[in-house]
Amino acid sequence: MHMTVLPVGLRLPMGLIFFCLAWNVSAAQQSLEPTPETALGPEYSSDAQATTRLWAPGDPGQRLHLRGRVLASTGQPIANAQVQIWQADGAGAYHDDRYRASFQSSEDGGFRLTTALPGQYWGAKHIHVVVMHPDYAPLHTRILFKGDPYLDEAVHGDLAVSLEEVHMEGSPVLLGGVELVMRPLNGN
Repeated sequence: MHMTVLPVGLRLPMGLIFFCLAWNVSAAQQSLEPTPETALGPEYSSDAQATTRLWAPGDPGQRLHLRGRVLASTGQPIANAQVQIWQADGAGAYHDDRYRASFQSSEDGGFRLTTALPGQYWGAKHIHVVVMHPDYAPLHTRILFKGDPYLDEAVHGDLAVSLEEVHMEGSPVLLGGVELVMRPLNGN
């Protein structure tokens, strides 16, 4: 996974923050390794709300803005990929009706998610992700976070993203980015 961060303490309007989280546009010229697979986990449910905003004022934990892209191993964006996300809330609890989302990637393969940094739940903090598209093998993976004391970098370091803290509307917010690379159905 690749990511770009902003300097600590930088104060920018929301739209500009997401604009500044742009990544290397030359990715389309590169060959990328598919994102490593992980197990679905016991909390998976295909019944997720169609949203990209999971965090709500008053929720436990720190607000997290993730910007991502779904890419082919050629670096080309994958439009209209179905992305499912589920995670523990900021206190480390799973819920049947909260912190579960389903959405499609945009024409440039992009997506944005507003959530909470997951609380500690059985190992490293993580967000489960399933990505599906008719031309690609389904991807089951997790987003992990660098600096988590429970993260085993030797085993799952390639799934971990860096987060940067900024202040928005007087509150600290974490920013991060992720690229999810899918394998074509033919396995090449």
